[in-house]
Amino acid sequence: MKKLIFIFVKGLVMGFAEIIPGVSGGTMALILGIYERLIISISKVNFHFLKQLVKGKILEAWKYLDGNFLLVLISGMIIAVFSLSSLMIYLLENFPFFLKSLFSGLLFCSLLYKPLKPYSINLKFFVGSIFSLIIVGFIFSFSLVVLDEINLIYLFFGGFLAVCAFILPGISGSFILLLLGLYPAVLLSISELDFLFLGILFAGCISGLLVFIRIIKKAYENYREVITGFFYFLVLLSIPLIWKEGVWSISLPYSYQGYIESGLGLMLGVILILFLQKVAVSAQDT
Repeated sequence: MKKLIFIFVKGLVMGFAEIIPGVSGGTMALILGIYERLIISISKVNFHFLKQLVKGKILEAWKYLDGNFLLVLISGMIIAVFSLSSLMIYLLENFPFFLKSLFSGLLFCSLLYKPLKPYSINLKFFVGSIFSLIIVGFIFSFSLVVLDEINLIYLFFGGFLAVCAFILPGISGSFILLLLGLYPAVLLSISELDFLFLGILFAGCISGLLVFIRIIKKAYENYREVITGFFYFLVLLSIPLIWKEGVWSISLPYSYQGYIESGLGLMLGVILILFLQKVAVSAQDT
């Protein structure tokens, strides 16, 4: 039971992080030491799993999937998203620098600890960094899309891309939704429980997840050192993404209150990463 509680708390943290544009739930999974387990578990939604279900071997299929882990983790994420979406709207509108600084401090400090801290730095590590630079550079050069009306096919496509970003540490699914002009509508649909809108978005997310998760798993199996460098620099470079305002521009505090917000946010971010590391160590066997 203690292990499941730890997993549920990790799900809450991941869900909370994913609401914030520029912060990735995948990053939180990596910091909390469950990223690879999550990748392996989701990748097992395959032909063998479906075959077990068709044969009526529900328990065997569930164990093969690591179902308890997935169910508890996803439950925590869903609860965090639905319970905190209104709070996020309030904080983003009224205390944006506090929120951005909090996650900037958290992400930067996470680079100093395992599993993000590299075991060794070599050529393969820096090869991974090149791919990170390309992705972040592309995102920085991308201007925000403003939509008057949302096409359902576009919504599905947005979910497909956003979940790919969710899986990548350092790239936020909510930030991709923001770039695509879908983020405000998604938050509104969550608060108003618009199940049609959320259902189409969810369908796109599931499709993207099942495709992209296998790519990441293969990369882990065959190019671990490259993927380590790739993830490390994605997290590092995602910090300026949190502050992105326009094409190749960032927003910084412009008042005394803004600097106070930023200072408090940074301090809380450092405290949170120390707490998360403690949780990761306490539950390293979950």
